[in-house]
Amino acid sequence: MSDHQTSYTINSMFGCLYLKNKAFQSLTFKQQQSIILDMLTESHHSDVNLGEMLSHECFSDYKDINENRTLSTIFQICSYCGKAKDGVKDYGDGISKQGFCPDCAK
Repeated sequence: MSDHQTSYTINSMFGCLYLKNKAFQSLTFKQQQSIILDMLTESHHSDVNLGEMLSHECFSDYKDINENRTLSTIFQICSYCGKAKDGVKDYGDGISKQGFCPDCAK
């Protein structure tokens, strides 16, 4: 059983970094991706859910943000294998949307 609250807390932090933190926005895409990957690696010490951490839930807290992509797609990190890969796309509906790399989407 995964720790859903921690997964969504991490998701919220990622969303905050992406939307609000000026220092994060000044970084290149690869630097941003590297920070997210480092945080994901550290989170493996807890019983968290990768798909929840990289979901689009964090955007629901912001009424003025019209973002429909998952964090997986934004940062090109697969929510299944957890690796940075080109071609990560969102699959599924608005409730259970997941970002998968081409290899995991097969």
